[in-house]
Amino acid sequence: MTHAINLIIFAIMTLANLVMTVIGFIDSFLAALMSSIGIPLNVQAILLAVAAIVLVVFAVRVLGRVFAALIILLLVLLLVHRLLPGAEVPQGHTPAWLNPPAQLHTTP
Repeated sequence: MTHAINLIIFAIMTLANLVMTVIGFIDSFLAALMSSIGIPLNVQAILLAVAAIVLVVFAVRVLGRVFAALIILLLVLLLVHRLLPGAEVPQGHTPAWLNPPAQLHTTP
């Protein structure tokens, strides 16, 4: 259970890191472009802030359902882990309820 929770958190953080990396790349590209054109720094700051907001809104609209699904899955896993703390299955052992009735050993 803990491994699944860590995996979902890692997926959310990786996706967020990817979005922020793309936004940072576009931001630095626009800053270099505006500097080469000769736009003043205070105007650049305003334009870059607007561009960052537009990019964040675009990323949320495009990846919003993926983020929502991952967050819902994380919350469900956290809830199950909280309600059933002993629900972990040891490696190499199958739970008794997975054995077919024919394989159950009955005492004579």
